[in-house]
Amino acid sequence: MLKTKRMSIVPTFACTLRCKLCSNHMPLFQNPPRATAEEMKTDIDSLFTLFDHIEWLQFVGGEIFTHRHLDEVFLYCKNYSAQFDRLIIETNATILPTDKELESLLSYGEKLKVMISDYGELSKVRNQFVEILTQNNVEYNLKKYHGDVMGQHFGGWIDNTPCRDLLEPDEYVTQQAARCAQVRLENMHIFRGKLHRCSNSLFLSELGVCVPNRGDFVDLYDGTSQEEKREIIKRFYAYPRKSCHYCTWKSGDSAERYSAAEQEARSNDA
Repeated sequence: MLKTKRMSIVPTFACTLRCKLCSNHMPLFQNPPRATAEEMKTDIDSLFTLFDHIEWLQFVGGEIFTHRHLDEVFLYCKNYSAQFDRLIIETNATILPTDKELESLLSYGEKLKVMISDYGELSKVRNQFVEILTQNNVEYNLKKYHGDVMGQHFGGWIDNTPCRDLLEPDEYVTQQAARCAQVRLENMHIFRGKLHRCSNSLFLSELGVCVPNRGDFVDLYDGTSQEEKREIIKRFYAYPRKSCHYCTWKSGDSAERYSAAEQEARSNDA
């Protein structure tokens, strides 16, 4: 049987914020790509053909609620409700879901959990969203990313923005990658049929900064057999991938922390 702890579906790379230390490199996408509802549905079908069970089925961005057509995708996931434990939504609380999106989410009842990255004044609809969730008995988690850095979630942010090979010794990369939180959580990410073992691998690949090696990801539609795909996935966390050489997250336990969500100036702010 093939299982994983977390599977993150990325509807869009568009974000309402421009964080200088965005670990997912969102400000670097000049024309942020997005998946159509039909593309996501096709990916979901393929995922649950490959995987027997997924603990957390997540929707992450960018800011997912910039997409505005997720209600039908949330409902479509119900076709596979027996194969995943929780539906997890991650948002920066800068924009509320549409009425249809909210209705589709609330239909999950106790299966739903909302993760809110709380950026203080930047998360302008946080209180409104929390009130909605509270009124509907939805479990949520506020990850504090404002105020004194020592009081922030995970002690603040890590600078993962170099977007280059860090030229670290292979032995060091192997040791650190084995302890990486993404490995411990088995946090896979998928966008338009490309399944990566972590967010850094996906986003650097989409930027064209780090072209993954063969076996670093799975193309759900490349014609290889289901068994071949499963074997590659089973080895996802057995050794470092090319993107590990570009990543500071793997050294997260010792990496310097910075205050979260400092904003870049937008072109029309200059």
